[in-house]
Amino acid sequence: MCGIVGYVGQRPAVDVLLRGLRRLEYRGYDSAGVAFFRGSKIEIQKSEGKLENVEKLINQFPESAEARCGIGHTRWATHGKPTTQNAHPHRTGHVVLVHNGIIENYQEIKRDLVHRGHQPVSETDSELFGFLVFEKMESGKSLKTAVAESFREVTGACSVVVMSEKEPGTVVGVRNGSPLVAAVDPKGGVILASDAQPLLEYTREVVFLEHGDLVLGTSSGISFSDLKTGATVSRSTSVLDWSPAALDKQGYDHYMLKEIFEQPSAMVDTLNGLLDRASAESFPLAAQPAVELLNTAERIVIVACGTAWHASLMGKYWLEKWARVPVSVELASEFRYRDPAIDKRTLVIGVSQSGETADTLAVITELRKKGFPTIAVTNTRGSTLAREAQAAVFTNAGPEIGVAATKTFTVQMLTLLCFAAFLGKRRGQSADADEIFSQTLRLPHLLSGYLDVRSPLRQAIRETAKKLLNLRGFFFIGRGYCFPLALEAALKLKEIAYVHAEGYAAGELKHGPIAMIDQDIAVIVLAPNDAWREKTFSNLEEVKARGAQVLGIGNPRDESLRKVSHFWIPLPEMEIHESLIPFVLTPVIQLLSYEFAVLKGTDIDKPRNLAKSVTVE
Repeated sequence: MCGIVGYVGQRPAVDVLLRGLRRLEYRGYDSAGVAFFRGSKIEIQKSEGKLENVEKLINQFPESAEARCGIGHTRWATHGKPTTQNAHPHRTGHVVLVHNGIIENYQEIKRDLVHRGHQPVSETDSELFGFLVFEKMESGKSLKTAVAESFREVTGACSVVVMSEKEPGTVVGVRNGSPLVAAVDPKGGVILASDAQPLLEYTREVVFLEHGDLVLGTSSGISFSDLKTGATVSRSTSVLDWSPAALDKQGYDHYMLKEIFEQPSAMVDTLNGLLDRASAESFPLAAQPAVELLNTAERIVIVACGTAWHASLMGKYWLEKWARVPVSVELASEFRYRDPAIDKRTLVIGVSQSGETADTLAVITELRKKGFPTIAVTNTRGSTLAREAQAAVFTNAGPEIGVAATKTFTVQMLTLLCFAAFLGKRRGQSADADEIFSQTLRLPHLLSGYLDVRSPLRQAIRETAKKLLNLRGFFFIGRGYCFPLALEAALKLKEIAYVHAEGYAAGELKHGPIAMIDQDIAVIVLAPNDAWREKTFSNLEEVKARGAQVLGIGNPRDESLRKVSHFWIPLPEMEIHESLIPFVLTPVIQLLSYEFAVLKGTDIDKPRNLAKSVTVE
């Protein structure tokens, strides 16, 4: 959710930074700051609150208009309070930086830095990167080399832009997850930003950096290199001949596709918002009223609608397995008209992307008035649900324009997983929490490796969709964690491709739905290598024997599944705990629906009859 702008060139740098940060205000933020060269020294002015506060501070330095190099940042507080101290840019000696994303191994880095005598002053993990760069530059290395070598010591999906008083007039940026865009200023110089909006005012020719790119900018030009090898690389320029709406898509054909690919960064921002990064524990939820309510819950009821209901069903598996707390997942539209048997020891969680879903909001409002403990899980700060619930937890997915929820589904699941693991640790029930936590922190980076427009995975999905397009119906089946995913996959296909699709627990097919199976029906079998795989495989053979066209989705080394399926989509090769497999499967089922919709020519971002926020019953 954070915004980055960097500039070096012939224009007044502070003006470029402030104008660019204003274009990024749509992301939401609660602190901001800029750093600029004042002679040979870097001046930092930052403040909690809005950009106007920073502008007032800068006005005390009339000579700031002479600055020709600087970096700026808007921050939406995740871990660490929205204070001036935690705001970016951060300084370490002569090194100043801004940062988006998550440093997964921050605990190890901080421990080593403190052991070497350094004393971080903020609550953020961002500041630690500056110490790494500072040490390497003090040993005689250039800013570019120091940034590259420091980044190799960091794990996590993040981007940084760095300056140093030892090299005035130079900015170095790295993208390894969070977006970063670069452009040459026609008047001379370079502009960097976390998305394209701040650049459009100066040029329409931009470069969308790839994962692992390092960019060096000076007043005389720009260069790109590979972060790992240091080798110079060339990057093609995109011409932004776009309307404002198209610009927001960053070159993608649809918002939905862009938002599918944004899921790794959305997960990073959500983890930053949930976790206490100063703690050495696994799944350390940051202290807040919602955590206190979770701690005392003897039973949990989750109310939601649509995609949020499917995410909640997934959460039930984790909460009951790890926390050993009874969980009921309810459709809000039904729950509100029942006379449910709950008491004051029951925690009610309302899950809604918009925070304005009428049925979910009505349940939370009514129960709060009756004195029941309530939590809102939503992507929208200031929403009615967040205000009506006793406490709110925000998923930090960023703006989601496409009506069909994608990245908000993923971060809703992630939030509930963190709730479950946190409670499991507190109650002594989650024996492998440490390993799951470590893998959870690495997940965004793993996902970003295969979520690419040109990836073999997407090509395989597109070709499969072409072959199945003209069938008259689609059944998605799965067991365990894959059952909620089967429901969500069917919903996505209905929402954007307008075809008949249903999701079933695989064991339920023989209790009625199998009567529908024939050669004109496709059965998409979600069968990753988990505890339910063998049972799911048996159900696959049942539908194949009755003539169904079977699409298997599973482990790339599962030869028996591949052989029995008519069509095959292998999941990306990665070794992770089975409880995290849903995060690997989710983009696959989303892309499958997307490719069907592209082939059918539907209005993918604005499906007929649907709205982003369902504010009526």
